[in-house]
Amino acid sequence: MSSVISSSTGAAAPVVSSAAVAVKAPLRVAGETVLWLVLALFVFAIAVVPLLYTIDTAFFKETAFGLTTERSLEAVLNVYATSRYLQMLGSALLLAVLVTTFALTMGVLMAFLIGRTDLPARGPLDVVVIMPMFLSPFTGLIAWMVLGSERTGFINVALIAVLAKLGITSEPWINVWTYSGVVWVMSLFYVPYAYLFTVNNLRAMDGSLEEAARMNGATTLQAVMKITLPIMLPAIFAAGLLIFVLSAETYTIPGIVGSTAGFTTLPWQIYADSTVAPLHRAHAAAAGTMLLWVTIGGIILQRRVTRVAERFVTIGGKGWRNKPIALGRWRWPAFGLVALYILCAVGLPLSALAVFSFMKYSSSTFTIDLFTTKHYLDLWSLANTREALGNTLMLGLMSGAVCVVIGGLISYVELRRKTRLAAIVAFIGVLPVAVPGIVYGIGLLWTYLRTPIYGTVWILLLAYLAKFTPYAIVVSRTGILQINRELEECARTCGATALQSLRKVTMPILKPTLIAIFFFVMLQSIKELSASALLASERGPVLSVLTWSYMESGNFQFAAAVGLLQSLIMVGLLLLTRLVFRVKLERAAGH
Repeated sequence: MSSVISSSTGAAAPVVSSAAVAVKAPLRVAGETVLWLVLALFVFAIAVVPLLYTIDTAFFKETAFGLTTERSLEAVLNVYATSRYLQMLGSALLLAVLVTTFALTMGVLMAFLIGRTDLPARGPLDVVVIMPMFLSPFTGLIAWMVLGSERTGFINVALIAVLAKLGITSEPWINVWTYSGVVWVMSLFYVPYAYLFTVNNLRAMDGSLEEAARMNGATTLQAVMKITLPIMLPAIFAAGLLIFVLSAETYTIPGIVGSTAGFTTLPWQIYADSTVAPLHRAHAAAAGTMLLWVTIGGIILQRRVTRVAERFVTIGGKGWRNKPIALGRWRWPAFGLVALYILCAVGLPLSALAVFSFMKYSSSTFTIDLFTTKHYLDLWSLANTREALGNTLMLGLMSGAVCVVIGGLISYVELRRKTRLAAIVAFIGVLPVAVPGIVYGIGLLWTYLRTPIYGTVWILLLAYLAKFTPYAIVVSRTGILQINRELEECARTCGATALQSLRKVTMPILKPTLIAIFFFVMLQSIKELSASALLASERGPVLSVLTWSYMESGNFQFAAAVGLLQSLIMVGLLLLTRLVFRVKLERAAGH
């Protein structure tokens, strides 16, 4: 039974009785329980089951064409107890460490220069720096093969020709077909991830903290090292973990170049064991678990860094305006450094792809009859290319939308409800990030082999959700950590329900982060090759697998055309996302 209390104006305001509140409370708890059970079931279905199948596959006896029903420890012992696989693991980890170090250094440095200093043209640079994300590393390799091959690369040919006119005889300047060439190409295209994870955190940070340090006698460099850098650690660790995992699982670039340069990484061996006769899929699964343990250690370390959430709160209920740090005489050299990266990661690769995709065959000299439009005409005339285009767009949009919802909800429940079960489900949801895509593809293949989705695009959607939901969890978790929960508590004090507080307070602040997750997952799905190469079929082709297939068959020019089309699609989706959500995505992605 309700009563009324008269306000000062004479109007009657209803007051909900304690009985009504008692009825609503169990309903709210029941609703949250159902939601959490749905999330847990989703995580279990897409992450745990295929992962268990992957691990289980390592304990079967092999034949030349697959697995028998007989159990065996042979594959596990060969992988874990012989120097061959351990050396390949060491090569993969060393490569990942080098790529992560270079990409983090360049990405964080450029984020600082663009986000916190008086660097010239910061607005345009903020957009252009993330452009390498629109080239997959594999497509970037094609571009740098065109640019940096020892004898036929455009750069070497041009430099040698110019020096010859000056009377100077020169050897080739660069050679991408080396170990350092692999590090160079991979690092270039992972720098934007480090930049995006840190640039907006730098913009949002309270600049008065650095000013207080300088007023107490610290130099600008000391203030950055002792104030800015510690605050940025969660974002830096998240970016480093992402780049490390992506680098450690990449098999295309190390595989193609490594066969010439004389080194082999574990992911390439996993791919060979999975696809090249005689098959060794038990060995592939066992080798995948080696990377699993390494990355779990990285996840635990990243969570320890962000364990005390209040240390990293930089968004509260009070605004401020940061004054750009003056670079002085270093202003234009710093601009030149950023411009050099853009030239190497955007200008030269895109130009090389565009020119190479119109060539009939590879050549170091250009003539009129060398160029043709045939490759682009074939893109629209071939049925599998048109189907691959449609599948790629659909999978990118669907995986992005689902990952935003699932990842955001898991992180919110984990951080705001703080139950042990929530933490366990969130941790399990991140585990697929530690498994190479090709090995996770094996798990999905065995899981859904006898179901209707096997061989269709829907199994690719499951693979993308499993692989990219962890990133949605990690990034949304970092975003929520930066929102002071006192803002939500203030709304609750003013009469808002938990759902209203989430919708009116948390979601508007978190919106740029959620949009960034959507766009990031969409891009990664369009570029994904590791699992797609195993799971895609003629019934469900995608552009990334087509590029790989044409590259393997030696049709480099058509592969370049498909890769360039893939990049243009991603640029178009960037513009569409900005138009629909009315958000500067290059800034939103930094959240």
